[in-house]
Amino acid sequence: MGLFPVLFAVYWSSVLVWCLLAARLCDGLSERHPLVYDALGRPAPLASRGLRGDIALLRFVLGRRYRSLDDRGLTRLCGAMRGLLCVYVIFFVSVPALILR
Repeated sequence: MGLFPVLFAVYWSSVLVWCLLAARLCDGLSERHPLVYDALGRPAPLASRGLRGDIALLRFVLGRRYRSLDDRGLTRLCGAMRGLLCVYVIFFVSVPALILR
């Protein structure tokens, strides 16, 4: 088995996990923090709302704005999303560098 199918599977698995986590975040925000959800532009993962909602959600997570909500569940969820994003970026920047070496 070659390296490409493994990388492809890891890539799409991480995208799927991200989408599931983002959907949980959007659901949690809409139910427990509707004002914040509205301020973010009512984002919905994989929806046709455009890139604006996705960027707002990403800025919310990366900027750690969720800490001001005092919601332990959302704090853990956003922490997991930050961790996944960091691992994803490190993995997909370092793997091509190792292959091309």
